[in-house]
Amino acid sequence: MQICPSCGASNRDSARFCYQCAASLETVNSSSDDQAWLAETLNVETAIASSSEVVSLSGPLSNQNNIVQDNCESRGSMMDEERDVSPSEATLFANRYELVSQQEERVEVVDRRPWERCWACDATSLGEGEMFCSECGASLEGRHYRGQLLTQDALSGLSLVPEIADAQARNILPPIWDQVRTDAGLLTLVTDTGRTSVVPPLEELDAFKIGLHMARLLQLLHDEGFVLGSVDVSDLELTAAQQPLLQATPHLRRIDDAKEDTLADLQALTVLLEALTATPRTTQRLAEEEVVAVAESDLVELLRTLRMGEIVTPTALAERLDVLIAERTSPIPLWMHIGVASHPGMVRELDEDSLLALDLRMVQNSRGRSWGLFIVADGMGGHAAGEVASGLAIRGAAEMVLRTYLAPTLETDADFDEARLKDIVHKAIEQANEYVLREAHARGNDMGTTITMALVVGDRAIIGNVGDCRTYLYRDKQLRRITNDHSLVMRLVELGQITENDIYTHPQKNAVLRSLGDKSEVQIDIFSERLQSDDALFFCCDGQWEMVRDPQMAEIIDQHTDPQMACEQLIDAANAAGGEDNITSVIVHFKKFSE
Repeated sequence: MQICPSCGASNRDSARFCYQCAASLETVNSSSDDQAWLAETLNVETAIASSSEVVSLSGPLSNQNNIVQDNCESRGSMMDEERDVSPSEATLFANRYELVSQQEERVEVVDRRPWERCWACDATSLGEGEMFCSECGASLEGRHYRGQLLTQDALSGLSLVPEIADAQARNILPPIWDQVRTDAGLLTLVTDTGRTSVVPPLEELDAFKIGLHMARLLQLLHDEGFVLGSVDVSDLELTAAQQPLLQATPHLRRIDDAKEDTLADLQALTVLLEALTATPRTTQRLAEEEVVAVAESDLVELLRTLRMGEIVTPTALAERLDVLIAERTSPIPLWMHIGVASHPGMVRELDEDSLLALDLRMVQNSRGRSWGLFIVADGMGGHAAGEVASGLAIRGAAEMVLRTYLAPTLETDADFDEARLKDIVHKAIEQANEYVLREAHARGNDMGTTITMALVVGDRAIIGNVGDCRTYLYRDKQLRRITNDHSLVMRLVELGQITENDIYTHPQKNAVLRSLGDKSEVQIDIFSERLQSDDALFFCCDGQWEMVRDPQMAEIIDQHTDPQMACEQLIDAANAAGGEDNITSVIVHFKKFSE
């Protein structure tokens, strides 16, 4: 027996933690001096002095001296008496579980004999009355379990889970802690994972992933002759790997009619997806433009096809969800062809603009992956200020993207996560602002810069913008502006006081409402675009788009298959129109991976 150095309780030789206080137990044999000291600490001398025999402490205390053991046992019995508030054995289900609440078949119990099996490590070698597991140190008292109590012979719900043979299905179904039958009925209990239920609303992608696991579960259940039925959101949780785990299956039963039960399961999953995303299921009259907007939602379209019975098997639903998830998490690689150009213009001596163009591509096992980072920054503040601000902004933004996304992504094969990339672009511009603001304070000047940038992953582009630098999408010979100008003249356009054509001649056309280096908190616009082969992204400062109107810029881009030639022609056109400001352009053409 091992003596706990903390509380003095006797533990078996193989125990690693004290059953009484959960203290870690030494595995090395103690010396006679250590044992003598321990005996003295436990006031063994008093017991020895009252004994008529001299006790040897040369061997293990449990074998040589019953006095210490008796002392520890008496302490344990006293503690048992103090904490013994459980009912008598006769009131326990299977002489173990006390029912503390019951609502129809659903019950909650307290395990009054938790030492029979440790909830944390499944150890079954514990002694009766132990308060802590001697294998893992877990506390054993007060273990509550939820489950089902059936008094009839027909099995349903949780009671059927142990009959499911497929391991993949069991990984999603409730983890069964125990199932016992007595004359009072069949009690099935679920392991308490300690996690909370899923809290709606979820993002569509997260709901699709849960739906995929649930669709596969339905198919596995149907193959074994079971139907899941409806599941409440409150009975669903996510594991550490973000996979769904059910905590209750109140309507699990054997299949009666294969076709009807399959369709019923799909309809029940439809309801679950609606609840997970807080998507209202209503019938209403919609205007034509509203119908178009609804049709653009993958979730709404999926729910409609499910309600209309167009998807008739769980396998077909899983295949549809696989496609939807892949579209959002596995970008199609596109090779990039880049052109860049910058010029001081015809009026100013110094070019205060800065640009960055990064093309990163990888091919492994004939599978391509592509990334791009493109930034244009238009500095403000004059000599030794504007060009410094724009350069610092680019360094700050690029450093954030490289450190938090591009470098880790090259090491792993992580899924594309649009929400995460939007956050990264937002943080990149925040860091750019911090770099500029810090330098402006150090120099005591009012340097600043506007910025537009894009982080491109395959055929997905996340665009960020502050100020009046612009990002355009060129497609089918047309330019479409993605970003919004944060300028006084654009605000006047929004208020209806001037037209967009007035922007180019307004006396305050260069007044910006947002810029980096102005204040510590900056408002940032974030956009996302799905790219196609033959598309182009076009980034430019106001010195480009103010001098050359959009239709003319689109024509120049269309005339040159080489993006570098197109950029140079755009610069020439801006200078020919007066070149009143610095001019910077970046064009990125996208082609299929195989081209």
